[in-house]
Amino acid sequence: MSVAASPDTRARKTVRRDARRLSPFRLAGGTLAVWLLLAVASVAWWPVYRDDSMLVAAVTAVVFGTLVALVGTVLRLPTAVVAIATVAAFVLTGVPAAVPGEANGLVPTGQGLIDLFAGVALGWKRLVTISLPVGSYESLLVPYFVTLLVATVTAVSVATRSSRQELASIPALVVFAAGVVMGPSRLDTSILTAVALTGIALVWALTVRHARRAVAVATTIGTRVAVARSVLRPALVGTGTIVAAAVVATGLGLVAPPSVGRTVARTDVVKPFDPRDYVSPLSGFRAYEEQTESAATQLRVTGLPADGFVRIATLDTYDGVVYRVGGADGSTSSGTFERVPTSVDVRGVHGTTVRVGVTVDGYSGVWLPTVGDLEQIDFTGSDAEQERGAFFYNGSTGTGAVVGGVGEGTRYDLTAVVPDQPTDEQLASARPGNASVPTPRSVPDAVRDSVETYTADAETDGAKLVAMVQALKRNGYVSHGVGDDRASRSGHGADRIQELLTSPLMIGDQEQYAAAAALMADQLGFPARVVMGFTAGGDAGGSTGSGSTSGGTTTFRGSDVTARVEVDTAQWGWVMLDPNPAVRDIPDEQQQTPQPVTRPETVVPPPPAEQQDQSQQAPPQSDRNTPPVQPLWLRILLAALPWVLATLGFVALVLLPFGVIVLLKRVRRRRRRRAPTPRARIVGAWDEYRDALVDRGHDVARSATRREAVVGAPGEGGTGLAALADRSVFGPNNADVTAADRMWSAADDAMTSLRTGRTRRERIRAAVSLRSLRLGDASRSARASVASAVGSRGRRSAGDQGPARPRDYDGLQAGERRGRPSEDRRNP
Repeated sequence: MSVAASPDTRARKTVRRDARRLSPFRLAGGTLAVWLLLAVASVAWWPVYRDDSMLVAAVTAVVFGTLVALVGTVLRLPTAVVAIATVAAFVLTGVPAAVPGEANGLVPTGQGLIDLFAGVALGWKRLVTISLPVGSYESLLVPYFVTLLVATVTAVSVATRSSRQELASIPALVVFAAGVVMGPSRLDTSILTAVALTGIALVWALTVRHARRAVAVATTIGTRVAVARSVLRPALVGTGTIVAAAVVATGLGLVAPPSVGRTVARTDVVKPFDPRDYVSPLSGFRAYEEQTESAATQLRVTGLPADGFVRIATLDTYDGVVYRVGGADGSTSSGTFERVPTSVDVRGVHGTTVRVGVTVDGYSGVWLPTVGDLEQIDFTGSDAEQERGAFFYNGSTGTGAVVGGVGEGTRYDLTAVVPDQPTDEQLASARPGNASVPTPRSVPDAVRDSVETYTADAETDGAKLVAMVQALKRNGYVSHGVGDDRASRSGHGADRIQELLTSPLMIGDQEQYAAAAALMADQLGFPARVVMGFTAGGDAGGSTGSGSTSGGTTTFRGSDVTARVEVDTAQWGWVMLDPNPAVRDIPDEQQQTPQPVTRPETVVPPPPAEQQDQSQQAPPQSDRNTPPVQPLWLRILLAALPWVLATLGFVALVLLPFGVIVLLKRVRRRRRRRAPTPRARIVGAWDEYRDALVDRGHDVARSATRREAVVGAPGEGGTGLAALADRSVFGPNNADVTAADRMWSAADDAMTSLRTGRTRRERIRAAVSLRSLRLGDASRSARASVASAVGSRGRRSAGDQGPARPRDYDGLQAGERRGRPSEDRRNP
């Protein structure tokens, strides 16, 4: 005995069978949309790699991920099978795409597979502890490759198999977010990329939603639905709104950008190398001058240019005790050391490219000697692999370090750019740069007094800088306090600098002169820092123990250690200055009691304070280093302006969709009131009133007559308005302009009564309601069909039977219900 399937059961089976059919349009459209989303999202990863290898990895991941997803869709494979296929694609393509250095052509190798799977687990941490860009260094492409491969498989599968295709944009958003988190702390193009990606995702969601609704309507009514009206037009309207919001959001990002770098993974990760954990190298300066070390070989360097300088470390933080690296809390740019994957970007440095080989002999320490601005380094010693993994570099100061330290036997080759340096004549026109260095603390008063004395005759900031350096070299004497040298305390704390600048004889060595020059340059407004390193003769002009050159190899001994000062200028960037006096005999202090040259008194005694001409006095130091003070009202305005603009932009962005809704309703009302015929205007007035009812929460069935629509409606005048509309539409005579104006006047009065007793919140909610806009298309279609049918019957009646007789609307409806119950109950 068999039971026949019911019609509802057969219909459900038909719908499921239709849903299982694969549409080529859906496959192609969904795949292309996913590709576009992933391409835009991948822009966030470009600052991480900046190499063509990223493009190869991206194309490989997208192509094979799409292939796996489409095969799973066509063959209707379960999720577990698709996941296994994704892992297989990762194994087969991962090594040549993400670890190209370990691939044998297109064939993965054993070591490559080990690096590939290790990169999945460990590559993320390594990626945030290395300087950017990384290119194809080791296996650091693996995090991007695996993220994009999984995102492609997931997104394409959702776009081609899921009933909610708009969810396919979520994997692309994850790819973008991961790129931002793993990327640099500066903004780059993240704002524009985020706005573009969000806009594309929203447009995609709107389009597939309207397409899904059109398919459902077509399946229900059994006929085709106009694509332009059901899909394209709503999608274009939504796209316009999204574009307007994107313009506002982008404008806010350009007008009021963040004043500080964003917080990403690499800004919060525990630093693998913290310079604050190590003693300042300048503190050990005198150790190189000891008798046992001064003649000992420290470094052997090949390829060094004439008068070359080998940098040990750059120190920019002074706390009154010592100059050290890394800022007070390690948060400054000089305190951030990163691994160098392949090379350092030195495109903005103007100078001479050199290739130098360094062999370490007696030197030891965590700081790695370098030359100029490092571009690339290659360790070649017996422990090269270990040293390569322990090398860290700070690009802002040009300082390198090896965790665990370097010692005898360390060898490496480096490529660097030695920046061009201005002459003293050019430096006299220099202006202070805008580099950020920690403000010195506990600066002795003698620094300020000496600056005022040495630069009294100079006019410009650059001339004052040159005059200050020349005064130190002219008035100072060099003594390391060892052997037969004059007594000279080591150290460069505030008390030692005070002693250096106030003693009858200025006696010290490079440690004190460099520290004093840096503090004095800071008083002049130039960002300054101390650089410790090696140079032939140690900047003292001596002959004993000076670096020697033989066969292109320069040998540096302990006595060749020196310290210089770097200042930031607006024209040339960081410029290295040598403030150290030449070695000469130190006179007896008794012979130097009147020392007008060493400690010159004021040339002209200052006049009484009451006779000073204020216009001729040199401005105080703070006025020379800082711009003029702006009026209080202007400072308040400038401080508040970004917040005001951001607030206004945010408010505009929030209110923009509501403004678009109100504008659409205004346009709709204008179109109805200016209809070409009086009858159409009357129908438009009724439609306006009916939409007002719908927006205020009154339920009106689509098939309800006008009199049925106003049953239980709030306000007054609805019943009369319905009767007036019925008489005008179904009456024996054509409606005239007067009737149309009367209908609109009555409609306005009825809509005004709807607002009576309503709160402001209720009125605003009705004004921005979407209910009438959603019901508009269906209602207009039904009214057009009924109006055409009634009009054609009226014309036939008038032509065949003479003038039509007035008929009651209820009687007309009763007669028509018997003939066409599915249409005639709709509003004309």
